[in-house]
Amino acid sequence: MTWAVVARKDFADARRSRSLWALSAVFLLLAVLFASLYAFVPEISSGSELDSIGLLGFLASPIALFVAVASLVIAYKSVAGETESGSGKLLLGLPNSRRDVLVGKILGRTLVLAVPVVVGLVAMLAVIFAADVSFAPVDYALFVAVTLLFVLVYIAFFVGVSASTASTTRAATISVLALVILEFAWDFVTIGTWFVLNGFQVPDGLFTNDLSAMPDLVAALASLPPSAAYMNAVAGVLGNSMTGGGAWFLSNWFSLIVLALWAIVPAAIGYRRYSRADL
Repeated sequence: MTWAVVARKDFADARRSRSLWALSAVFLLLAVLFASLYAFVPEISSGSELDSIGLLGFLASPIALFVAVASLVIAYKSVAGETESGSGKLLLGLPNSRRDVLVGKILGRTLVLAVPVVVGLVAMLAVIFAADVSFAPVDYALFVAVTLLFVLVYIAFFVGVSASTASTTRAATISVLALVILEFAWDFVTIGTWFVLNGFQVPDGLFTNDLSAMPDLVAALASLPPSAAYMNAVAGVLGNSMTGGGAWFLSNWFSLIVLALWAIVPAAIGYRRYSRADL
């Protein structure tokens, strides 16, 4: 067996469970709900002309949060669960290396989450056409591609965490802590850093999300979490410019490198620990 076989088995197991169908239903409802709010509630679109670019920009933040939380649920037990139950020995008893298992788990779990995301984004087209929203197919396809990359990133992150420990309890604890820090508490890091750099005085625009108002170091910190990098990449794709402004490490194209690092580094650390673990 190879990593591809592991991935197929992992996806097939999830397909037979209720988790894939539940995720598909939840994301479908959320996508249609937010698309309907944008299309049919004038206050949401601020009275501007309705177009798919504005809709996708409106959807990027809730999609990022959904993907982050769903990735944790799907991936935190992926390797640790098999190690804890003893089934990991059986999997490695077949002609699979530990690298095959890790790569297969990442790709299999990515497919599990990619399916509901694609289903929801495709179903959202019905709202776009029903509301006569101006549709840009190329921008829409690029948005889907960046979103699927984001799915892969967060799945790889949590599979890496799962591979780092033989306990599902520890994997869950580390994963939840990482999610809380990256998705909910990171603003305190950027605000605190800006406050210190400003001589322990409150700078103008401290509580805004305007990167242009921040020093480069603070803006780089604000752009570091996976969701922030995803939002910057989406902004570049929808704005038809990946250059952005300011320092090169604040450009939209660099956010793609940040996303890649969030996938590669945790997965590499997880593989290193998994390869040395006594199963």
